[in-house]
Amino acid sequence: MNCDACKAEIAVGSRWCGVCHAFARNPDVGTLAPPIKRLAAYATDVLVPLVTFIVLLMLGGGAELAAEQGGTVSRIVAVIARIVAVIALFAYVGYAVSLFAKGQTPGKKLVGIQVITQSGEPADFFTMLVREWIGKWISGFV
Repeated sequence: MNCDACKAEIAVGSRWCGVCHAFARNPDVGTLAPPIKRLAAYATDVLVPLVTFIVLLMLGGGAELAAEQGGTVSRIVAVIARIVAVIALFAYVGYAVSLFAKGQTPGKKLVGIQVITQSGEPADFFTMLVREWIGKWISGFV
């Protein structure tokens, strides 16, 4: 079998061309994402919610410390900062879950990567859920 995009020979059973990295069954689907883009997407998916949540909790902790030294205004700010931290985390998770139906995560959307099935269609919600939230944990332990 030859690649429709570059005409190079493709190994039997391979889903991607070894030369141009096009999807073997349908080159119009796109090419395989390079490792640096995959790393950037993963780092974004992990670091953005983590850093945001930590910063907001630190702001809440600082306001709580100020509240202990005197004032109800500081205590109110501490509570608001913690509420915003929790809302921001849930909003990010909600956004990520909404992208799952399109075969993406926030990081993948940012760098222009989409997960596809073996047939070349975007991955569905269940596939992304298993892949991103279960499969990556299992492979990380291995």
